[in-house]
Amino acid sequence: MKTLFLTGAGRGVGAALADRLADSWHLILLARGEDSAAALRARHPAASIVTGDLSEESAAASITASIDALLGDGGLDAFVSCAGIEGAAPLEKMTDEFLREVYAINVLSPILLTRGLLPRLRRARGTVVYVGSTAAHLDFAGWLPYSTSKAALEKAAAVLRAEERAIRVSTVTPGRIDTDMQRDMAEKESRDFDPSTAMSPDSVAWAIEMALRAPSDSAVDQLTITPHR
Repeated sequence: MKTLFLTGAGRGVGAALADRLADSWHLILLARGEDSAAALRARHPAASIVTGDLSEESAAASITASIDALLGDGGLDAFVSCAGIEGAAPLEKMTDEFLREVYAINVLSPILLTRGLLPRLRRARGTVVYVGSTAAHLDFAGWLPYSTSKAALEKAAAVLRAEERAIRVSTVTPGRIDTDMQRDMAEKESRDFDPSTAMSPDSVAWAIEMALRAPSDSAVDQLTITPHR
């Protein structure tokens, strides 16, 4: 059975992906703390759980060490980065701490985790999937932190594809999704959220699974998935 490390498994797209893959992959799921770890264990009793707060500077190193302890000499077949936070704020109201947190979770943690996991990914000729956003290509007022963080992640994936020939690096770029994060962003902007204009998290999870299951002689470099009604 192949092994996959997944961040963001507690909600939204990450939760949908964990549900999809629970029977066919050995899942290593990241929990932010003990409460979320307990919830993940209850939902996925066969999974391995590691803990770490991606907003903290030392998180990537400690999470990588936990995965090393779990896998021993084994390789890692896939790393999927679903964890992310919304980052909507006008520039004049944006604090330094807020911007640093958005970039720490949305950009730095996927990159640093990939760096730490590279030897195992190379050994297994594995696949990395970053979950981006069409917001990286759109100009929404007040979305500077979120949009630029997703644009940076997309470029990181492109550079990694050029650097790392032994692994596959995919970016799955969804449009609007019916998730708590999207609803929270709408509420902060005092606008209604219309679920009929959004995809389900499972639709995006399907796209990620497609990238993971691509034949070994092929790679899904970039995949954009948008709502259709």
